[in-house]
Amino acid sequence: MKQLLTVMLLACVSISMAQNADVMKSDAIMQESRMQYLAAAELYEKAANLYEANGQMDAFSFFKAGQNYVKVKNYSKALSMLEKAQSNNYSEADLYAALGDAQAGAGQFDKAEQALLKGKELFPDQQAEFTKKLGYLYFNSGQYDQAVECLNAALQVEPNNYTYHYLLGSAYERLKDYQKATEELEKVVALRPNHKNSIKKLGVIYFKLTDYLYEKETKRYEALKSPSRMDYHNSTKKLEEIARGYKKALPYLEKAHGFSSNDKAIISCLSVAYRRLKMEEKAAQMAALLQ
Repeated sequence: MKQLLTVMLLACVSISMAQNADVMKSDAIMQESRMQYLAAAELYEKAANLYEANGQMDAFSFFKAGQNYVKVKNYSKALSMLEKAQSNNYSEADLYAALGDAQAGAGQFDKAEQALLKGKELFPDQQAEFTKKLGYLYFNSGQYDQAVECLNAALQVEPNNYTYHYLLGSAYERLKDYQKATEELEKVVALRPNHKNSIKKLGVIYFKLTDYLYEKETKRYEALKSPSRMDYHNSTKKLEEIARGYKKALPYLEKAHGFSSNDKAIISCLSVAYRRLKMEEKAAQMAALLQ
């Protein structure tokens, strides 16, 4: 009789735990639908632990806990949940995507790359998504050559994705391929005319390319031991030609200044550009802002 009661009691406890787990999982789904990701992650985790304590393994709940922890940037928690899901045979495309995000967030770039490449291999129908994530990963980890390759591939699928164009332009900038950088950033501005970062980058790149040539010619002339009148005339003419490049930078620099009037880097570029273009009043206004 005692044994029967014990069995019945254990069965009741087991049923209660399973019901509690079901309720928590249902609540987690509701919280996730409301974009309350931390609450969802914690509820999924509790549900998964209750299932496990009851002798059941719900790998999906561990996965969802990890996926939601990624969204709130708790990467250590996310990794423990995702690895638990993986060790219990959860193997879906979204697992590898979440693993890549969590490992990248934790600074484990090599592991993130492995996870994303594995996902790309196992789920060819999700290739575009993994290629995009690899592009972000390579850019954020300073692997700009690989980022260029992946982002170009991503743009074959989504040619009007301005974020891809921006990252690609930024990657080219880091690789000092300024022609391709400006081509991509110009595409961003064509798609999003008020994209602040692209406008600033374009202004600064066009300014620096021009300023480099201007300074180079100035130094060349100043290095002449006994410059003739012809040397002076030729150098002055060349500097005037080079200075036209500042006109290409000005619209972007002025717009960037409008977005952020206290940005010293932009003010400095404008001050020099105005001075070289003989726009003395505006040059003085910018110089005053630097003091």
